[in-house]
Amino acid sequence: MSIKSREEWLNRVLHKHVSKLLQQKAGVALPVDVKVSVGFPGGGSARNRIGECWPRERSSIAVNEIFINPSIVNTSVMIEVLVHEAIHAADNCASGHKGFFRKTALAVGLEGKMKSTVAGVELLQWIKDVVAKMPAMDYGHLDLSGRKKQTTRMLKITCVDCGCVMRTTQKWLVQAGMPTCGCGGEFVTDGEGGGE
Repeated sequence: MSIKSREEWLNRVLHKHVSKLLQQKAGVALPVDVKVSVGFPGGGSARNRIGECWPRERSSIAVNEIFINPSIVNTSVMIEVLVHEAIHAADNCASGHKGFFRKTALAVGLEGKMKSTVAGVELLQWIKDVVAKMPAMDYGHLDLSGRKKQTTRMLKITCVDCGCVMRTTQKWLVQAGMPTCGCGGEFVTDGEGGGE
């Protein structure tokens, strides 16, 4: 069985193995049309968010779309994240990390905080068995370690009389002008951007 991409590998794991896990351990049916892609989740930091499931109404083809972060190196971790996101897909993201999600996650062997679950001992063994059944996969990953963080675009302004410090954007300085301090003093820009 030849698999040519991470997406193909993950979709096969989802529909051949994870769907059975949900059914057997929690009595939950996974929709057959859920799709998995490797890419950065839509919200939050690319470094911190490792998976995400989008509800059907957000997809132009009306399917749940799961994204697995391309910086994940370990296939076992990919499957762990996939199990978490598949539970979201099973109820079309309706329960967040409570109710249905929590009950199902615990039933299949996920543990810890529900927003950032980890596989328990039994689920880890199940994942190991799945990896052994699947063709070896090493389709690369992205290394985010050298990526520069974007600095803030806020400008520091300081009152010349009392020293009060505020931050604003260039847009508001252009549109509304320099604000006046509560003490009645005048603000001046320090000409710097970024945090202190």
